[in-house]
Amino acid sequence: MIIKQKQWPILVTAFLCMTFANVTAQAKKLKDSTPEQRAKMMTEWMTSKLALNTKQVEQVSALNLQYAQKNDPILQSNEGKLAKFKKLKALQKEKSNALSQILDAGQYKKYEEIKDQMVQHIKDKRK
Repeated sequence: MIIKQKQWPILVTAFLCMTFANVTAQAKKLKDSTPEQRAKMMTEWMTSKLALNTKQVEQVSALNLQYAQKNDPILQSNEGKLAKFKKLKALQKEKSNALSQILDAGQYKKYEEIKDQMVQHIKDKRK
């Protein structure tokens, strides 16, 4: 299929609208989910990506729930994005420190690598 030069602006605009709608829907879904739902999703994701054993799943599940509950008032607040970001980042640092006590060295390294990749992906999308 050959796209004429006049059609490019229309295609780019359509793509941007679809992307924005998707991001907005995901953000709304996240905001509308309960801390328990977010903790469960995170635990399932970590179990599959990091090959957690049974004891680790229990510990990680409890930790994810604890931090999802701490994050919830921040996510639901009317504060500005920067203020929310700073608070959530501080909590994420605490959680990462706690995870380093639960995961073995290889699992924690993989967790950090995946987390860094996700952060980089988000930064790249913002450009």
